[in-house]
Amino acid sequence: MPEESRRSRKVKRPLLRSFRFWVPVGILLLILAIGVAGALAAKAIADRAFAARDSLQTAIPLAATAKEQVLASDSEGARATVEQLKALTAEAKEQADGGLWRFGEAIPVVGANLTAVREVAETIDNLVVNALEPASGLSLSSLAPVDGRIDVAQLDVASDILDQASVALTDARATVDGIDQSALIDQVASGVSQLDEALAEIEPVVEPAQKTLAILPGILGAEGPRNYLVLVQNNAESRGTGGNPASLVMITADNGAIAITQQASSTDFDNGRPDPIVELDPAAVALYGDKIGRYMQDVTTTPDFADSARIMGAFWQEEFGTPIDGTVSIDPVALSYIMAATGPVSLPNGDTLDSTNVVPTLLNEVYFRFASPAVQDAYFAAAAGAVFDSVTSVSDPRALVDQVARAADEGRILYVPTSEAEAEIIEGSRMTGRLPVDNSELTMVGSYVNDITEGKLDYYMDTAISLSSDVCAIDATVAPSFTVNSTLTSTLQQNEVYDLADYISPARYFPKGVISTDLVLYGPVGSTFASASIGGNPVEATPVEHLGRPAVKINVENQPASSHTVTATFTGTPGGEYGPLQVWHTPMVRDTPVTIDAPGCAG
Repeated sequence: MPEESRRSRKVKRPLLRSFRFWVPVGILLLILAIGVAGALAAKAIADRAFAARDSLQTAIPLAATAKEQVLASDSEGARATVEQLKALTAEAKEQADGGLWRFGEAIPVVGANLTAVREVAETIDNLVVNALEPASGLSLSSLAPVDGRIDVAQLDVASDILDQASVALTDARATVDGIDQSALIDQVASGVSQLDEALAEIEPVVEPAQKTLAILPGILGAEGPRNYLVLVQNNAESRGTGGNPASLVMITADNGAIAITQQASSTDFDNGRPDPIVELDPAAVALYGDKIGRYMQDVTTTPDFADSARIMGAFWQEEFGTPIDGTVSIDPVALSYIMAATGPVSLPNGDTLDSTNVVPTLLNEVYFRFASPAVQDAYFAAAAGAVFDSVTSVSDPRALVDQVARAADEGRILYVPTSEAEAEIIEGSRMTGRLPVDNSELTMVGSYVNDITEGKLDYYMDTAISLSSDVCAIDATVAPSFTVNSTLTSTLQQNEVYDLADYISPARYFPKGVISTDLVLYGPVGSTFASASIGGNPVEATPVEHLGRPAVKINVENQPASSHTVTATFTGTPGGEYGPLQVWHTPMVRDTPVTIDAPGCAG
């Protein structure tokens, strides 16, 4: 065969050896290999993600356990729990990292979720290591007073721990805020949201706690003795912020040592003076009379406790001259809360007071047992000293703090410091004894009780308040209305009147058993007074602008076993800014039920 013919003839190779076969098959196999490798990689990443999730889910209840152990001063248990937590969060952090995981983060769509999982795992691990672990070594019992003294050095330790925790929280917040949750699948977005919510719950507490720990050594006299004047308000004779402050105690703190250094009663002061001891707010005088500056028993008539502290300070300086670094108000109901944490106390005469009997004993029974005001005052002084001693040796500071917070929320503990740093910490809280200056944070309506009977009959007085408003249900062009109903009920029965002790009902200005009350109702800041009634019958009332809001004073006389409801309506500003509605009121012997009806308002 000619060479040319041999060259022109095509040799047919077997298909399995054909280039035309192997090129596409090779490409297919490569695609399959990549797909398998990708699937294996995806499975590996998924397995690690599930492992990280499981570790974090197991850690969540342990974190709550550790917190409770720290609060219970169980340092040993807290440290053991934190060690378990560290192992779990470290495992989650390790699972959500590495070359393969980082490679996955570069993949569109999937990558954003992997990055979020890694950052959440790192953040939680950092919080455990730099916040919870240091806190586990802190025992709240180490901050409790021992033999009447608090170790101020322990406060510095606690302050350092809180500062470290604050840094970890700041880093965690920056990480969470940097995650774009819109790019995440529901499961991952849910985890980020849970961390976000946890941080949001903790953050508002940390900054005030840091500020408090920073100044607490000074409050406790670390930089020199501090004197605190304590007014014990008697709810059986109501005044705006509680009651007649006839019993007073001076407490001195010196480098953590706390002691009662002076006691006084209303008879120690120049009462009934012709002119007020200090210049008074004309609006306060228009509502309450200048007696708030002429009788120390009436300094708490106004709901502005900061002004009461100023006036009482002048009385104290005139009589004793002892410098005052802060003025505190407390009532026997708050003492009963505190005694729930401290336990019962014994008095020199053999009486035992506890959380269940301290209120009826101090506000009622003492007047039946002792006719002499001097003996009554001595009994009050002994009770105050015994309760104070129990507070300065309390073994469970957490329970004590909880009860103090409860009393403060009810307006039963108020504090006006002379230090600006201390005032800044409690600014905006009810503890300041100041009414809100605007409606932005909350829209406050007030109901304040002032007894003018002269006696201790408010032990038998119950109050209830309801507030209704259309502020959330009307157009911004319409002025909202605020209607407050304040009900005063005498629980005293007619057959009990004759046996009342003279000091409870002296019948000097009113018949025995009759309770005369000046009720002062305050509208929101910037509102105007519209109308008032008693039992549905209109009454004349002249509004007074006090503390930036309208107030009306209406007198009510309660016969035994009677009830009267006073209603006042205020009109707001169209389109005004109104925060959530609240009712503030005089703390009475018993709880005051409060109901709010505001259609359309959240909460």
